[in-house]
Amino acid sequence: MTILEYFEERFPDQSPLLPPVSAWQDRIKVRDLVNIIAIDVQAPTNSRIAKRVRSVRDNVEDQVGFVRQAFTDGFQAYEALISASSKYSFGEQVTLADIVLVPAVDQALMYKMDLEFVPKLLRVYHSLKELEAFKAGDEKNQGDTPEQFRAASQ
Repeated sequence: MTILEYFEERFPDQSPLLPPVSAWQDRIKVRDLVNIIAIDVQAPTNSRIAKRVRSVRDNVEDQVGFVRQAFTDGFQAYEALISASSKYSFGEQVTLADIVLVPAVDQALMYKMDLEFVPKLLRVYHSLKELEAFKAGDEKNQGDTPEQFRAASQ
């Protein structure tokens, strides 16, 4: 988050990821969405924490259950805050919230989660995955991605 906020502050007129400073209430709403993902979802689901949960009883089901519950709780909170009619998480422009959402959903899908319980979030995710910037940034399209995990088109 630090580097994203640095870019936002250093280059505020180049592809802004937050609403204008004058729309401070909207900026708060975007940051609320960011924090749901960064704190409530990403932090407990990162591999270090998930492996630690698994190690308590040497049980992979503990890890998977813990991670899926963190995704469920966080995604339900996110879903409650986003509009049913907006293209992205907050309006018609990509924001910081969208940037942190995509990798979180990608990770949830790696855990084979069915995300039908958050239809607005899923709609936003699919809209974002259609954008060239998100396609180019996808881990499956990176030069250092192991061959077996690369996108089929490479």
